[in-house]
Amino acid sequence: MFRRSQWRLFAAAFVLALALPIAAACGGDDDDTAGSTPEPADAVTGYAEPDLLAETDWLANQLNRTDLVVVDIRKKEAYDAGHIPGAVWYDQAALKDPDEKLYVIRESLFAEKAGALGIENQKEVVIYDDGTGLWATRLWWVLDYYGHPKVRVVNGGFAKWEKEDRQVTKEVPTVQPATFVARANPDVICALDYVKEKAENPDPNVVILDARTQAEYAGADVRAARGGHVPNAVNLDWQLSLTESDPKVWKPAEQLRAQFEKAGITKDSQVIVYCQTGVRAAHSLFTLRLVGLGQGNRLYDGSWAEWGNAKDTPIQQ
Repeated sequence: MFRRSQWRLFAAAFVLALALPIAAACGGDDDDTAGSTPEPADAVTGYAEPDLLAETDWLANQLNRTDLVVVDIRKKEAYDAGHIPGAVWYDQAALKDPDEKLYVIRESLFAEKAGALGIENQKEVVIYDDGTGLWATRLWWVLDYYGHPKVRVVNGGFAKWEKEDRQVTKEVPTVQPATFVARANPDVICALDYVKEKAENPDPNVVILDARTQAEYAGADVRAARGGHVPNAVNLDWQLSLTESDPKVWKPAEQLRAQFEKAGITKDSQVIVYCQTGVRAAHSLFTLRLVGLGQGNRLYDGSWAEWGNAKDTPIQQ
């Protein structure tokens, strides 16, 4: 007969034998997944490209990095009144070309301005504005258009930073000028003729997105010689990408995708976005990339300022 101690040993061995295959199936120490890196951020946020956003708590821990340039694109008086430590200031007016005011600042001039702020191609750039991301995404798009590989926009901007009682300074940093090599990417921009061709010859795979208000889209709010919208364009106000409560941040990915899909935009669509001057449109383009919708998306930079003032462009109301 077994002694009591022998029964205990037998029971322990039996339990261990049962546990080993379960542990193996779940990925124990000998499993290939042991010690693997955490799930990517998109598994948590649902965003296709979560690194396009910089959360304020993340940024607060990055300010001492020498390979990071933080850019404030608010009004100059707001920057002077207090800004994120180490942030440099970029003028909103210097996002359009000073001579050809409808389209993006020319390549050589932007390279000069970016370099003067210490921006070079190898450094990560983080941009913030008052809070909505409107101007920050416009600068994001210009940097993207000129080939910068790593640019983030602060989610909630300065409004969120300030509400969280984070450090603010009036000290203007000393900038070491850098060399930014600007290489324009024609695949992320389009001109009037391209939009006109797509509007007059509808393609089920192409969506023309009007990022203005519904009143502008309908022609009730006229901000050019004529009011209305590009024929066959759909309307989705850029502001609907943000939460209603302050500080405003981007809505969860699921909500954003639902809004765009309701407007007929899918992962396989090519989206042409316009607004009045290409600023709000850049915000919508940023959001589309954030959630992974559309392919080959383009910004019509002349937007309604060009289309609505032209004499021979078709208009719907």
